[in-house]
Amino acid sequence: MSLSFPPEFLQRLQSIIPTEFSSPVLDSLVQPRCFSIRINSLKISEEQALSLFKQKGIAFQRVPWCAEALILNQRPEQDEDWDSWCEQGVFYRQGLSSMLVVHLLDPRPGEAVLDLCAAPGSKTSHLAARMQNQGEITACEAIRGRIFKLKSVLKLLDVQNVHTRFLDARRYRSQQQFDRILVDAPCSSEGRFFAGEPESYQYWSPRKIKEMVQKQRGLLLNATRLLKPQGTLVYSTCTFAPEENEGVLDWVLRKTERRLRVVPIEVPQIDQYPAIKAWGKRDFDPQVSLSLRVLPNRVMEGFFIAKLTAES
Repeated sequence: MSLSFPPEFLQRLQSIIPTEFSSPVLDSLVQPRCFSIRINSLKISEEQALSLFKQKGIAFQRVPWCAEALILNQRPEQDEDWDSWCEQGVFYRQGLSSMLVVHLLDPRPGEAVLDLCAAPGSKTSHLAARMQNQGEITACEAIRGRIFKLKSVLKLLDVQNVHTRFLDARRYRSQQQFDRILVDAPCSSEGRFFAGEPESYQYWSPRKIKEMVQKQRGLLLNATRLLKPQGTLVYSTCTFAPEENEGVLDWVLRKTERRLRVVPIEVPQIDQYPAIKAWGKRDFDPQVSLSLRVLPNRVMEGFFIAKLTAES
């Protein structure tokens, strides 16, 4: 297969992806993914939403692990009702891997939740919907333009329990500790590379991976300081790079002297492939193998997700 991606990226993939999974991964780089949406339960019930689609004759598929997620067989084109629903925030376009991250964090109404990398607001608004706008979400964003986007999405989707903070989340300090923390870290975004969109990979380089690692370490380490005993923390990226995934997780386990424990993730309906146990000359903590690598395909983006809990 002839691909225009950087040769070093493709060489690295051969070391990261087991041979039996290489075909679907390469296919995911050249084939467009399905059109997935989230029912915004803050504005419409699941039953009402499904009724609207049936009345309009819009074909859809349910997602077994996420009741509010739908896969549309095709994107509704030039449909005034569809446009109106989206403009009203009734439905929100969101990737299934993005929804999986919130599903695994599993926030509950009334809890204190921290979202350290919140913009553009897809996961933040999903957190709020799962919490039924009850409790409080603190959402941090470091880039001015992106925090405006975050606030716009939250307003559109009728989110009412989010307090936004404009700052680098590595420097966020609080006397409060949180029940659940999401660190959906900035990354090299390899899981979102698409051959038809050269801009998706034009800035990729090993140097960028190293830069991302430094940010990710700072974000995750700060999150561990803000987590309640027995609290839940989810760390996620949309990249294949072990340095940004297992490597960062291994580093924070060592840095915190293993005060955190990696929780096994089980989502049988999700295609996955094994976590990396070692990279370069470094063997990772055995707990790292409990994290989840989502196998990219027609419906899922390539994601890395680790779920941790703080010891009491």
